[in-house]
Amino acid sequence: MKNQLREFAKNTRKKLNIKELSNEIIKNFKSLDEYSRAKNICCYYSFKDEIYTHDLFNDRTKNWYMPKIEKDNLLICPYCKNKLKENIYKIKEPDTDFVNREIIDLIIIPALAADKNGYRIGWGKGYYDRFLKTLKHNPIKIIFTYSDLFFDSIYPNSFDEKCDIIITEKEIYRIKC
Repeated sequence: MKNQLREFAKNTRKKLNIKELSNEIIKNFKSLDEYSRAKNICCYYSFKDEIYTHDLFNDRTKNWYMPKIEKDNLLICPYCKNKLKENIYKIKEPDTDFVNREIIDLIIIPALAADKNGYRIGWGKGYYDRFLKTLKHNPIKIIFTYSDLFFDSIYPNSFDEKCDIIITEKEIYRIKC
């Protein structure tokens, strides 16, 4: 079922107006109190038809960090515009040293789709789920997704990690505990 949803999401995203929808999602994100309060934010660097995140890194009132793949793990590294390189998946990541992951107040997690229970479908490699399990503190976990890919359930697996807030171009959805 998850693989079918993953393929559906990939095909749906090709038909969307990414720029327009991304602008609305980012506007919703910046309206959050959690965003205002956060000092250290980890965010993926979007590629292809993901919600466009590059402009977020221009907010100089925040310390920005990005994930970096090392073997089967994600490391957290400071964002530096001039120090980005492509990883094995052709996704840009920082070419900087990693920091203690416990400094992150808020993390934006990429998703192909998400559900009303706080779960997401990623690209299927499990990097973020493994990473989130290692955190000793509890940063705010946020998923950006398109409303066309926000479902009642995505049928999560036992290893899937739950997030706190889902943001689409139409709404901010808080997950109830």
